[in-house]
Amino acid sequence: MVDIFPNQAAKNNVNAAIGHRLLVIEDNMGDARMLQLMLEEAEFATREIVHCINLTDGLMKYDEDFDVVFLDLSLPDSRGFETLERFLLRHPNANVIVMTGFSDKEMGIKAVKAGAQDFLPKGDYEVDKLIRTLYYSIERSNTLKRFDEAQRLAGIGSWELRAETKEFFFSEDIYNILEAESLGKRFCYSDIPDFRDHHFYRFFTDIHKDVYNLYQQGNLKGIQKEYSLDFSKEEKIVLVRCYIAKFEGVNPVFFGILQDITEQRKAAVLRQEKELAEESAKLKEEFITNVSHEMRTPMNAILGMSNILLNTQLNTEQHDCMKSIKQSSEVLLGIVNDILEISTLQNDKVSYENQDFNLHEMMLNVIEVMQYKITEKELSFDLSIDPEVIPKIVIGDKLRLNQILFNLVGNAVKFTDRGFIKIRLKDMGRQNNKMTIQFEVEDTGIGIPNDKLEAIFDTFTRVLTKNRLFEGTGLGLSIARKLVVQQGGKIWVTSRLGEGSTFFFSLDFAIPINQEEVVKVSSYKDLVVNPDHAFRLLLAEDNKLNQLVAKKTLEKQWKNIHLVIAENGQKAVEILERESFDVILMDIQMPVMDGYEATHHIRTKLPNRAHIPILAMTAFAHIAKEDKFKEFGLDDFVLKPFDPEDLYYKVAIYTKNC
Repeated sequence: MVDIFPNQAAKNNVNAAIGHRLLVIEDNMGDARMLQLMLEEAEFATREIVHCINLTDGLMKYDEDFDVVFLDLSLPDSRGFETLERFLLRHPNANVIVMTGFSDKEMGIKAVKAGAQDFLPKGDYEVDKLIRTLYYSIERSNTLKRFDEAQRLAGIGSWELRAETKEFFFSEDIYNILEAESLGKRFCYSDIPDFRDHHFYRFFTDIHKDVYNLYQQGNLKGIQKEYSLDFSKEEKIVLVRCYIAKFEGVNPVFFGILQDITEQRKAAVLRQEKELAEESAKLKEEFITNVSHEMRTPMNAILGMSNILLNTQLNTEQHDCMKSIKQSSEVLLGIVNDILEISTLQNDKVSYENQDFNLHEMMLNVIEVMQYKITEKELSFDLSIDPEVIPKIVIGDKLRLNQILFNLVGNAVKFTDRGFIKIRLKDMGRQNNKMTIQFEVEDTGIGIPNDKLEAIFDTFTRVLTKNRLFEGTGLGLSIARKLVVQQGGKIWVTSRLGEGSTFFFSLDFAIPINQEEVVKVSSYKDLVVNPDHAFRLLLAEDNKLNQLVAKKTLEKQWKNIHLVIAENGQKAVEILERESFDVILMDIQMPVMDGYEATHHIRTKLPNRAHIPILAMTAFAHIAKEDKFKEFGLDDFVLKPFDPEDLYYKVAIYTKNC
């Protein structure tokens, strides 16, 4: 027996999958027996050999578990090249070795071109040739299977078009990509009567024209082009790469691949849409920020002058007019704040802090702040907290809880003309040192129609009545909901039209082990400011009216203040090069040199002045978010339009006047 393997490793590769299954379709019993004997002589690892004497039986017997099919082309029920075509049309992935007559090698070569793995001329059987043919056919078949699997996973199919014979050769993935029934690995479209109505024909005719036109123009590199195809379920986008592989006489043979890039293009569109949305959101945020700044700047002057004038000698009519101006300005300021806040919440730029705070004290502060408007409308106001159940000190975000309550209570006051407003706090359960507190804000106001209960928390939703138009943007409840939901809580409402509403929300709070009160200076009301205190203050502000408001407001509180005004950041730097100050109030948006640049210059280029506290005095509300001012070397901020008491508090803290 001849060992036809170049080395033992090669032999092991063939025999690795012990027990190959072979299908022999041969009507000549002598040829079939000879094939079996040669395999036994070569000790080829064979698990089973199935023999069929005609094509019909062979087609029925075949399944994917056969490693090799020996196919005679001359059978009782099929003769010639048609035999291979019929078999591959039924089983396109089969590993077929064609057996031809000794004098018919051309038929064997044609069979390989059509999809057979190899051919064996009858009468020329030799053990070494047979085993080599088997070895290479199995290896090639396995390689092609791996290649087909890789193509399938990548959504790629390969194809070939022979211009002379109008023959197509396809991998099965082509049919999957184009959502078509398989026509086999090889077919000639001139042999299929209705092929011109097939979308394959239209598609590959377009490709053929594109490539052939390039070829006629002298371009032998081929094309790379995207095609959009319309199927019943959805548009599909495919990428075609095609080039001239070789020539058969004067006619080219085109080889190409087809890749389904629908998902990639969808992903690219989604990515582009996401980028556009992000850019739009960024532009929107910048627009809102700039608009709020432009509105806050003149409002600072209006409110500032209103405060100054209200503290002068005015007759009753003048006092009432100034009071109306101030109240209208405060409404406008509230609208600006709401728009800015909802923009921040929608862009998920709000951060939440967990710190211990006195919940009972905070609730009393809510009542104190809202008491003026409630008394003005002659409403009763009640707060209900069970001190034995609700602990005084909890851990959570006090600032955001304040915002939620002020929005809900403010909303209740706005829509209630008579009756009462009640706030209740309830313990809804504890687990792992955490408790859920339910807050309720009840009013006897106008109520909400049933069909509006779901929409009442949407942005810009307002309750309209025939007799009265209520002020505001309709953003308060939307802000409250976002602040609750983003902290993992729930918010809802019950209401009866004409009788009142109750808003509920629940939040989780951690409970500190030590419930001792933490004594802190929580607001300017706890400070005692010395009006005789003497200090030097530099004000960098370009707006003349705002200069006047700040100057009069500060001089009203401190008679011994030495105040110097710089009309921009560059002037402020020049003044600081000559003299020192106890504190600097720095506007941010100024010509020549803005507040950020001036602050950076002072901190880095003026070592003898770098220690001076610098407070941003700005209409840009975002500077307060997440202590942004600290990133620019600023110590603190006063937001325009400023509350005089807030300004006094900040200046007093940084000049050690308290």
